[in-house]
Amino acid sequence: ALMLKGIKHLERMGELRMARSLLSQLYSVPINQSWRTLLEGALLEARAGQTDTARRIFKFLLQQAPWYGPVWHEACRFEQRCNHMQEALHVAESGLVQLPRYGPLWFCALRLHECTASKGDLLRATRQLVERGVRHISKDLVWKLWFESAQVEERNGNLQRARAAYVKSVATCAANLRWKVWLGGARTELCHSQFAVSQALLEQAYKESPPKTRAIVMLEQSRLHELCGNAEQSRKLLRGARKTNRQEWKVFLESVLLELRSQDMQRALKEAHQALKVHRGTGRLWAVLIQLEHAHGVRRQLGVFQQALLEVPKSGEVWCEGARICLNPFSECFNLKAAHNFLDFAIEFTPQYGDSFIEYLRLQMLMKAPEEEIERLWQLCINAEPNYGTLWFHCKSSVLLTTRQVMQGATELLQRELREYRHVYESAVKRAETAEFSQAASAAVAAALGEGGGESALPPLRVEGSVVAEAADFVTGSVTLNRMHRRLDELSFEEKRSLIYGGDMIVP
Repeated sequence: ALMLKGIKHLERMGELRMARSLLSQLYSVPINQSWRTLLEGALLEARAGQTDTARRIFKFLLQQAPWYGPVWHEACRFEQRCNHMQEALHVAESGLVQLPRYGPLWFCALRLHECTASKGDLLRATRQLVERGVRHISKDLVWKLWFESAQVEERNGNLQRARAAYVKSVATCAANLRWKVWLGGARTELCHSQFAVSQALLEQAYKESPPKTRAIVMLEQSRLHELCGNAEQSRKLLRGARKTNRQEWKVFLESVLLELRSQDMQRALKEAHQALKVHRGTGRLWAVLIQLEHAHGVRRQLGVFQQALLEVPKSGEVWCEGARICLNPFSECFNLKAAHNFLDFAIEFTPQYGDSFIEYLRLQMLMKAPEEEIERLWQLCINAEPNYGTLWFHCKSSVLLTTRQVMQGATELLQRELREYRHVYESAVKRAETAEFSQAASAAVAAALGEGGGESALPPLRVEGSVVAEAADFVTGSVTLNRMHRRLDELSFEEKRSLIYGGDMIVP
């Protein structure tokens, strides 16, 4: 255990050679005592981008310690991160032969079948896997396997089979977890526009959910009402949730986002300030407040940014918003160097926040970064496996996409938008190169960081060319996404549902 901690510490310090030296001392240690440390060594090599070395270590472990479930699971996930889906599936299936009761491998195998099988074989393969799984997996996980099966059926348009799988999930589920199945069923019905059924299932989930998780159900009910055009009922539900579950910051955030999507900025600001009175240490709430203050100008945004850093200095979401201020071509603080520093902090403090990586991609494209720097960012992102962020979910069009595929989609989106709005960015870069602007922008950023600096008024950005754009289009890295938030009424049902629900998954 001490060596394991030492290896992790050395990796954080960037001392990979010393970490490998420590690992080499395990040569004569029996495998049943050293497998966990060797597994960490394989993951270290994978994070360092040494995939061949990592694969050799995994192969050794699978041969010498095949009775340990985590070895099979991590080897499977490693191949998945490398986008080698068939190899990952082979590892998962081999692991299930060796350890048929090890739950995580069944869920990995199910997802991999969905990713790799041809359309004609997909459902047959996944149904056979589930039937095998329920005979072998531990009884307390059978409900979860049926739940995942229902979601596979739903993604393939089989509503009746999805319903049947949810029924089996409920029948095998512990009473205190049944509310999650009702919640998943409600989301499935919603995807098929069965609003009344969805509402009935949410009411059942509310009845069966423990008091501490009831706010999550109310949040889901609120979103359903908003999607159906009843924002007032949504507000009423969220007000109730804020009173009964004050400890749940997500309800407060949803109250802000509801007003933001309704384009009632004053109300959104009021909700954000009220939320921070209760949850002052929540970075997500500070980040959304910084975005909302955009309408009142960069100076106000920087003021909130400075205040947020005093309250939550290690919030990656807050540092990301600081970078977004500096990346907005219309901003008086357009400053690529400052954005670079802020995004370094964002990724260091909150690597699971996907938006920071996409904003970093935008920055690298603007700075024409060398190929090795872009590859390093991709590797950092693949290692972190981000799991949330509005912009991240906008680029993650399917839950089946790997981190590498999301980054590829984000790259294509950013390249397309940077081409379309190149005149805007070129004008901003040209303005930033002037001594007057550079000095004023640097001073404003320094003042936000509490390093002094004064204020000086700068003329607005003049854009050459015929591209129609405004500052609000560049609040985040995607013009398309920013405009979607401001034009909710013009969106299709699918686009609206995607925006309201984001990438929130019902996780069993």
